Amino acid sequence: MYLLFIRDLTRWIKSFFKILGIISRYSSSTSNQSMIRGLALSPTMKNFIRCAGLSGILAICLGVYGAHIMKENTPDELRRLFQLAQTYHLLHTVALLALPFVSRPMITGCLFISGLTLFCGPIYYHAIRNDTQFRRVTPYGGIFLIAGWLSIAVL
Repeated sequence: MYLLFIRDLTRWIKSFFKILGIISRYSSSTSNQSMIRGLALSPTMKNFIRCAGLSGILAICLGVYGAHIMKENTPDELRRLFQLAQTYHLLHTVALLALPFVSRPMITGCLFISGLTLFCGPIYYHAIRNDTQFRRVTPYGGIFLIAGWLSIAVL
């Protein structure tokens, strides 16, 4: 039964990748080498994908820190702030992975990375150090994140 489920899931994923253009529609099903073709990405896009990978690593490491070290000795409000930054960080990291599919990836990528830095960074700092020194730049980071999503919709 599990083998049938895995076979059907594999077929669905293969057809989904064909729709996206990641897998060639005309390749033979016997050869895995000729079936999958890579996306032709510019060096800039590869750098944005690398940034997304590094951002994901950082988000997971900070999540582990928040789950294990900020347990009992941190007030609930600071843990809530940390969790908010974690959520936005992971969400926009995944959005960075989709940059090759937007019409203006340079604009969108710069807006997302700037927004992540200026929005999540001060919130993480506030939650970890209990210092509101950098929180005044958080709204600007939020504006950059909104502008990044807007650039996907409008441009």
